[in-house]
Amino acid sequence: MKVFNTILTKLVASIEGIENEQDMLIRLIIAVAVLVVLIVFRKQISKFIVMLLNKSIARKRPNAQKALRESLTRPLSVFISILALFISTEIIAPTGEIRNAALLVCKLGLILFLSWFGVNLINSDFSFFLKDDTSKSRKTAVKFISNILKVTIVIIALLLVLEQFGISASKIFAALGIGGVAVAFACKDAVENMLSGFIIIFNKPFEVDDCIELEGTVGTVEDITIRTTKLRAVDGSQKIYPNTVMANAAITNWSKMNKRAFSEKLTINYSHSSDEVEKFCGDIKAIILSNENVISDDVRVNFTEYGAHSLDIELFFYVKTVKISEYLKVKNDINIAIKQYAQDSGMDFAFESKTIYFADELQIKK
Repeated sequence: MKVFNTILTKLVASIEGIENEQDMLIRLIIAVAVLVVLIVFRKQISKFIVMLLNKSIARKRPNAQKALRESLTRPLSVFISILALFISTEIIAPTGEIRNAALLVCKLGLILFLSWFGVNLINSDFSFFLKDDTSKSRKTAVKFISNILKVTIVIIALLLVLEQFGISASKIFAALGIGGVAVAFACKDAVENMLSGFIIIFNKPFEVDDCIELEGTVGTVEDITIRTTKLRAVDGSQKIYPNTVMANAAITNWSKMNKRAFSEKLTINYSHSSDEVEKFCGDIKAIILSNENVISDDVRVNFTEYGAHSLDIELFFYVKTVKISEYLKVKNDINIAIKQYAQDSGMDFAFESKTIYFADELQIKK
């Protein structure tokens, strides 16, 4: 008790505007009560504030409500804790160094809260930004611009934090001006990648979710950031390429196709007659046309060549689907049907073979 009274006496002496120990004790009790209440109920308070914002700002948009709730609730809860500390300090010491320190912490907390909320909102569900338009081009543009916005938010937040410590943005830019050449040289690759990113976004050689082939690697575009493009290869690995590489490379975009070509060669034995070969070609064409995924306008089944070991029949047609999984399913079904027909009709497929004759050893000696 004596130690507590000593602390009260020192606080009264150090804080301006406090008349006696009793006044100080009342302030401490109120400050602790406010601090405890706000910290204990911070989550409920933040949820209530988010609910009010949803009702007033995003009343008829469930996606916007979800984005606002997920991006705001946690940062607001943390800021309420910081605000509780500031209010408690304001009650105890409305003036002086303690109050100035608490005010600095509150300002830093506000900067953290706003930047955290901004980044979370940008990272939220795309349906909030895209409304009813979920096209690849718009989705790609939104992802790229969102990456730029996140970097911008972080830079502004850092500048504001430095401002609170007396380091103005003008001084920083002046310092950068002194070593501007070195900075420009160091940032050359970053700037080139960012400009290449803009070229990719506006020229649209590929977009997010497109299946592309680059340098022998086939994969799906996952993201286009300020500096890099992320590609998920078919083997599951993630490939990351600088945007300058993506903008200058020869890329095959399989997703831009409206159909896929099917080309294959069948080889049958020379033992089959011309009538059998003609009937075989007609029946194979009928099998192909019976598949609903085949484009019937251009189906070619032709006896094209007398091969070294076989009679060669070429198949060529287009499949409606462009997805590789669906295309392979169509290819599998048609090949199975052709194989079954060949078995039922007695048509023998040919394969490369060699016959070796050995002379009788005694005859060679004679």
